[in-house]
Amino acid sequence: MPEKVVIVGGGFGGLETALSLKNLLPSAVQITLVDRGEYHSFIPSIHEIVSGANRARDIQIPLALILGLAGISFVRDEVLSLDLKSKKVLTSSRVLDYDYLVLSSGAENNFYDVRGAETFSHRFRSPEDAERIHADLCSLLADKTRACSIVIAGGGPEGVEVAGELLDLIKGLGYWHDLNSGRISLKLIHGQDNLLPGFPAKAQEFSREYLLQKGVTMAIGHRIVEVQQDGVLLDSGVKHDMSMLIWTGGIRPTRLIQELPLTKDPNGWLKVTDRLHSPDDDHIYGVGDIISIYLHDGPLALARLAYHALDQALIAGMNIHNRLRGRKQEGYSPKDKPQLVSLGKEMGIYTQKDMVLSGQWVVLLKKAVQARHLMTYLTKPGLSAIASRIPGQELWHLLRIFSPL
Repeated sequence: MPEKVVIVGGGFGGLETALSLKNLLPSAVQITLVDRGEYHSFIPSIHEIVSGANRARDIQIPLALILGLAGISFVRDEVLSLDLKSKKVLTSSRVLDYDYLVLSSGAENNFYDVRGAETFSHRFRSPEDAERIHADLCSLLADKTRACSIVIAGGGPEGVEVAGELLDLIKGLGYWHDLNSGRISLKLIHGQDNLLPGFPAKAQEFSREYLLQKGVTMAIGHRIVEVQQDGVLLDSGVKHDMSMLIWTGGIRPTRLIQELPLTKDPNGWLKVTDRLHSPDDDHIYGVGDIISIYLHDGPLALARLAYHALDQALIAGMNIHNRLRGRKQEGYSPKDKPQLVSLGKEMGIYTQKDMVLSGQWVVLLKKAVQARHLMTYLTKPGLSAIASRIPGQELWHLLRIFSPL
């Protein structure tokens, strides 16, 4: 009987774990991936949906297609709970048994208990969130009889990328003069002293100066303490008018992870060893946003980035393979790779360690990374037959939308 592996989440970590494990053990494991969504989305590009440069479908691939052709079962459903003693995953429609469990269920917006934030904010975590923002923004901007105050909460990569896309949207719709005249205002509020925390100082300063020059106003070093229907109140006591609030100010574990009876770190993230399994159960692995990796001397300082999730997925898959083959577990060691941040369609920032470069070419490079990632799943080892089995019209559509140019 093949070993049963259940993977929760079809994001970067979950999908990569499923496909790499299937390649390592084509017949020794029965893999099931569970996700409540229909698609795998390239989340680093969802800001482009805000401006209309992309549609949600342009950055997505259908999970059922890719997994089905690879011989992996896909269950589109929401995981309600986990029975760790009986090794069962409980969804809203079924119960799945497992021998090994891989958790990669992602995160959700963290509103930090700010009163009114969850009620009056537009979330920014998914392509669907970005489409709602785009539609509502277009309606707001079209009403020329009223002032429009757009507020972005959070000055990390998501916040500055959204700011850049909003500038593109305003300009693209012909409202640039309204931004200059003050009918439209765009404000970014960030609780820390610098934009892009964790990035080199040169990148922080460049992003600040670029956005200011384009017309974004900022309140840096001040936190939102209350959100009302028509405004946000800062810890300084100042209130800013608000027609729309877009919340990019941090993430937290989902309810599934919060309620999981396994060891967590102080912030509620699933604690794992450098082998990426829970210290409480070596048959449960975690990859991606949900985990906090602990070494002998404490937690590993690691940003929650897509490329880390992909690398972790390879290690998790390899370690399940090694356990089944009686081999030694491999440790995860993060690699330092470039980070790409766009500030709209005309400017981006490239950083690696202390090196900082900028230019429109960064935006094009990011699009190429997106195309390569999505198209890789049509040509992965073990999936070579996929392209020939996709109906011609669907394959043409995939090739067209994933072209980097």
